Order: sequence, then C-alpha cells, then structure tokens
Amino acid sequence: MENTLSTTTDKVFLYDVIGAQFDTIGSKALAVKKMLNDYFPKNDYLRRLGVCVFEAEANLAIHTIHGGSIEVMIFSDRVRITAKDDGPGMKDMKKALTPGFSTAPESARQLGFGGGVGLNNIKRFADYFYIESSKKGTTLIFEVWNDDDPTTH
Repeated sequence: MENTLSTTTDKVFLYDVIGAQFDTIGSKALAVKKMLNDYFPKNDYLRRLGVCVFEAEANLAIHTIHGGSIEVMIFSDRVRITAKDDGPGMKDMKKALTPGFSTAPESARQLGFGGGVGLNNIKRFADYFYIESSKKGTTLIFEVWNDDDPTTH
C-alpha cells in the first residue's frame, strides 16, 4: 500500500515550556487539544494526541533546566509534534525508554510526576516516534494519524 500522507502543512503552532515549572504541566497539552478540536473533532484521536503532548510537556518541564518548545504541525491527515530542549540530554537512551525508569527529581515525584512512563506512553499512542538526545539537547518527534481513512497508514 502506498503511503498517502499529506506533505502540505495546514497550520503550525509553537508553545514554550518553562523548566521546573511543575504547576503548569498540562496547560500546553490542554491548549493543543482544544485548538485541535477545531480540526479533528474525534474523541479517540484527540485523546491520543492529548496524552502524547502531555507527556512531552511534562518531560520538558521535569528534565530540563530551561524548558523547551513544542511545535504542532497540522496536516489534513495527521498531527506532527516536535518537542525540543537544550539539555542536559539522556545519558542512556535504552534505560530512558524502559518503563518505570526515571531520573526525575524528588520535587517532581512528590507532585506525582516522574513515574518513568512518559516516553513509553508516547510510543504507545503515537503512530510515528523518533527521539535523539545528546548533552546539547533532546529532540522528540511523533505523529498521530487521523485514522478516519485507513489508506493513510
């Protein structure tokens, strides 16, 4: 089956996430979900997107010094999210992708964050997942496809 995903971006939005600001975790995910409701008014699709964006936002706030950004690219048949930060990066990618493994500080854990399931939740709910990390920062790209049309997969 030929990949028929669109290559033309309909809209692009950028959200900044501040590092160590735990009390606002989820606010960007909620804003993205509300905004995307205008484009994709399908509950399961928005739920998967919401989970993925929340986990990416939480990782930026918990694991970075300065935070980072979440870029939302809307296509007619999918949404691509790129979450970037400027460090410190993941020392061991294999461990970082292991369910339950966490390097979250105690201050985040006391608030219920940092359980070591974020990246795995994104992998589970996204249709495409890519991550790279170094001391200079981490880039996470994931897509959730609009499954109204099965030929887009």
